[in-house]
Amino acid sequence: MISIIICSKCSQTDFKLLQNIQDTIGVDYEIVHIDNSQHKYSIFQAYNLGVERAKGEYLCFMHEDVVFHSHDWGKVVEFTLADDIVGAIGVAGGNVQLADVDWRFCYETGYLHLLQGAYTIEENPKYYYAVKPKVSKGREPLWQVVTLDGLWFCIRKELFRHIRFDEENFHDFHLYDSDICMQINKLGKGVFITHDILMEHKSIGLFTESYRESLHVFFKKWKDDLPMIRGLYVSAQDIEYLLSYAPKDFEERLSHDIKIRELNRVIALKKEGQPCRNYTDEEIALMDESAYKYRHKCIKDKQIPTSYVKDLVDEYRHSSFARRKFKLYYKYVWYRVIKRIGK
Repeated sequence: MISIIICSKCSQTDFKLLQNIQDTIGVDYEIVHIDNSQHKYSIFQAYNLGVERAKGEYLCFMHEDVVFHSHDWGKVVEFTLADDIVGAIGVAGGNVQLADVDWRFCYETGYLHLLQGAYTIEENPKYYYAVKPKVSKGREPLWQVVTLDGLWFCIRKELFRHIRFDEENFHDFHLYDSDICMQINKLGKGVFITHDILMEHKSIGLFTESYRESLHVFFKKWKDDLPMIRGLYVSAQDIEYLLSYAPKDFEERLSHDIKIRELNRVIALKKEGQPCRNYTDEEIALMDESAYKYRHKCIKDKQIPTSYVKDLVDEYRHSSFARRKFKLYYKYVWYRVIKRIGK
């Protein structure tokens, strides 16, 4: 049996998620709902509590904003984890964990097998788009990595006789995935990405300063074991190249996400009718970029009906923050009128 452990910001698990799991898992399972609506637990504490409550032989840790597209994915989990050498499986992760750079910013050595959504951030963020996974032909069903992304991963319960989510050193919601994978690697077990399960993750997440603090704790804890490389040959020159851009990209992403969080705060205040400042020019540009990119993707997607795309373009043209109205309209005419895609 699979125990699905969810640390929830709500007192109850969302019905649509429960229905999606029931319709797709294909094996016996239980839901272990950890109510964190009062912010009582860190993710480390919540998951340890979930492990204690779980009755299944296989444990699945997942976010609430996941939608399963594969049927009988539970059978894949049970079959794969039955192999003693496999310690954990997921759908996103990295082959390289350096001593001072997060694996998520070593782009050439990371791998995703999922539909990754990204919400728009304009004043009315009611849309999101999902980026399709790039799957290489002939790729093996499992791809070994060092660490997995925490959106969804599964571990045999018996391993928790030797490992534990480290709530003593970490006190937030970051690096629980990387830390538990490092523990599994140290046990001599493999960490893998499976290509036999496809799911959709609806949010891309935002980095905060607390993420930087958790990284310092992580690097200090594992300094004697890093760098760690699995499933990919990486030379000294490759590492030097990664170090040439990854730290800068991390700082730029952190700065960008801090601005997005502040923008979301202002948007929320305006929606509630509370007094707040006007948008800055930079915030207007962020909303424009988000709205434009989403519509540009929809225009070029043959599976999206032209009628829906036209409504999106018209909405953008009437938005107060739109800065590329003519450019987007030109894209619409070229792809949807002249080339007539999506008919």
